[in-house]
Amino acid sequence: MEKQAFSIVMQTSIGKRYGTMTVEWKEECISGFLTILEHTEAFQGCVDESGNCRIEGKIISLTRTIPYIATGKINTTMIQLILKGEKNVFALSGVPDIENGGTNL
Repeated sequence: MEKQAFSIVMQTSIGKRYGTMTVEWKEECISGFLTILEHTEAFQGCVDESGNCRIEGKIISLTRTIPYIATGKINTTMIQLILKGEKNVFALSGVPDIENGGTNL
């Protein structure tokens, strides 16, 4: 099982929000934790050999919980996702988090 920490930025309607994402790969399954808006929430999903992925999780804001389905690309060097919630769509991107292990934890 491979594990990777990322520094991420999410584009929202009120500006950029920064956080971290820890991802574990086990064959075609991925799981981990997304920390953003001062909350850490688990996610899970699948990824193919080309890095195309689909994950499900939730984001907790000050006023509500936003379940999402995210699709995009992920590998050990970058993340590019589109998170679709009930009413909103967010772009999320990330690079390896050097302070928390760089490439492989």
